[in-house]
Amino acid sequence: MAELVWDEGMSVGIDSLDNDHKKLIAILAQLMSAKNEKLGQDDIDVIFERLEGYCQSHFAREEAFLTKIDYKELDAHKLSHQAFIKKIPQLKEQWFAKVTESEAVKDKIILFLQQWLIKHILEEDLDYVPAIHCFQEFSRYQKDKKAKHPWLRFFSVKLSHCLILSHRVLITTLLPVATVLLLCSFILQDNYQRYDNISKVLGLNAVIEQVNGISHSLQAERGLSTGYTSSNYRRFAEQLRQRRKNTDAKIQYFLWLLDQSANQEVKISVRRYMTNFQEVVANLSRHRMHLDQKIVSFEETYHAYTQLIGQLLSVSDHLVHIEIGSSHANDISAINAILRYKEFMGQIRAIGMKMDESHQENIYENVGVSLLVGKQLNTLRIFENSANAAQKAICGSYCDAIAQRQYLESFYLETMQFNDKSVRAARWFKVMSTKVDNLNSVVERLISEFDEQIYIESQQLKKEGYLIILAMLIFLLAAIFFALVLNYSIISPVRKLTYALNDMSEGQNNIHFNHIDSKDEIGSMQLAFEKLRRKLLQGDVYKATVSQQQKEIKYRKSQQDHFQQLALTDALTGAVNRHHFNEVLDQEIAHVNSHGSPLSIMLLDIDHFKSVNDRYGHGVGDEVLVMFYQTCVEAVRSSDVVARIGGEEFVIIMPNTQLVNAQKFAERLRQKIAKLEINIANKQISVTVSIGVSQWQSEYFTNAETFVAHADKSLYQAKNSGRNKVVAA
Repeated sequence: MAELVWDEGMSVGIDSLDNDHKKLIAILAQLMSAKNEKLGQDDIDVIFERLEGYCQSHFAREEAFLTKIDYKELDAHKLSHQAFIKKIPQLKEQWFAKVTESEAVKDKIILFLQQWLIKHILEEDLDYVPAIHCFQEFSRYQKDKKAKHPWLRFFSVKLSHCLILSHRVLITTLLPVATVLLLCSFILQDNYQRYDNISKVLGLNAVIEQVNGISHSLQAERGLSTGYTSSNYRRFAEQLRQRRKNTDAKIQYFLWLLDQSANQEVKISVRRYMTNFQEVVANLSRHRMHLDQKIVSFEETYHAYTQLIGQLLSVSDHLVHIEIGSSHANDISAINAILRYKEFMGQIRAIGMKMDESHQENIYENVGVSLLVGKQLNTLRIFENSANAAQKAICGSYCDAIAQRQYLESFYLETMQFNDKSVRAARWFKVMSTKVDNLNSVVERLISEFDEQIYIESQQLKKEGYLIILAMLIFLLAAIFFALVLNYSIISPVRKLTYALNDMSEGQNNIHFNHIDSKDEIGSMQLAFEKLRRKLLQGDVYKATVSQQQKEIKYRKSQQDHFQQLALTDALTGAVNRHHFNEVLDQEIAHVNSHGSPLSIMLLDIDHFKSVNDRYGHGVGDEVLVMFYQTCVEAVRSSDVVARIGGEEFVIIMPNTQLVNAQKFAERLRQKIAKLEINIANKQISVTVSIGVSQWQSEYFTNAETFVAHADKSLYQAKNSGRNKVVAA
């Protein structure tokens, strides 16, 4: 059995505990030496007492230290200590229990102690080494708070307790990715907000387009209605009916389109003014009925239409208050300004239909017209301040206030030259309608240009949004892929190292890394593992060599013991031979003379054994001798010695036995042999035995020979008296 020796790899980092472990290893070495040197019971008792005492003191020191560092597995450690302390007296008792198997029992006890000590040091004690280091690090931190990065080290330790390495690597990789994605989400939200504003603008532009169409139709209907009343309901009747149908269709379509609007904010903003608008439409219907009944005047007709048109334009004006951005609000304000400008021009057209009856020389002599022209100038200033370059280019000369004023004045003078009132009204309505239609074309172009601009911008924003989402997805996928690759490049080699180390701990030293490509810390760990593996292989080869040498030495010793046993025993039966019998008997006689304890012997002779040899052969006779010896051995005590001193003669030495007891035992043995049936080669053989018994008497016998001779006389008497008898001297 190999001796357990201390190795620095067993150190737990605490000198007092390491010294305890070294002392326990030394005590085990003493126990092994005592076993090999076959020391007495007193010496073995001392070694076991030292082992028990030192274990108790070591366990006390260890438990006190673990209590100090607040070790979580302290209770389990204490239970393990208590179980071993209780085991030591049992091991001591087993050491002296079985004499016949003492060597094997002692080897098992030493092996158990070695295995326990290895488990105690390498498994139980090394388990609390991380707790020791953590406690030492914390103590060092408390002593020196100015250490390099103390808080960083502290939080890194806490983080390692909460998250495994793969999770820490993944978080480290994905944290900046999450930050970038958060920033991208803000950009995407801004893009969506702008797109939402554009959607509102598209809705607003559609409303403005409908407002322009309805107002233009109402303006034409107003002009026709005023002409209709001015001409005593004779002219413009058919044109008025067609225009009314057109106006009603546009109003119904506008209301339907408003219900279908997807933008709730636009719908709510428009509906805020729709109640009054519907009331004005109802008033318009009544006015039409009165107009057809010829019970309304020019002023009533003019104000009814102007009120409805003003209500429509107010809807358009208030749309600029929706959150759509200042640039788009200015564009809509510019369009609304031209709408107002066109409406004022329509009002001038309506007033002009009545002015030809007054024969005024200058159109601006009319207060209403002068006010309307002033309002036109104001709307043109609003347009100039709100419109962009493209809108100004579309408006062109129509937005020139001076030119429009001069044209209006000259055209009025030209119209007034005609004598026929109807001709003047028709010419005025036609030319002014052309003027209003031109302005309507300008408004439509402005709306169309604005709609196209908004549509292009909305498509750009939509494309930009898709590009942002695509970029975010690509970036996210790339980041996840990079994180997985980085995680795999770190965790996979670490796991392989872990598996390899676990396999190595189980004795598998054939696992090694064929290729070490990386030159980083993981590559260094793999190189260190390979170096450790080779060192362990060298140690295993050395242990195998030592083990083989030990086996060879043990074999030689067993051979020597075998030959020695052959020199002391009978080759046929295994009984003690005559030479060794003499030595044993001399030792027992010396013991009797020293201590005064009784000693008896029995001489046994198989009756008529020669006839067995002659009848069945010497082979059968040998088997009879073996069976006879086994019967005697099974009957005697463990302290008795059975020896063969002749062909069929045996002697049994019985220490601590009086003659009377020896005689009784001899009689039982005789009866047992007489009942013995020996079956050999389908032949049943029975034998009997004659026994002579004698007890040592120091004053009568001088030596072993006289003692045996006295027993032999008793045997002779048994044989002469008929055999199969016991005779005691």
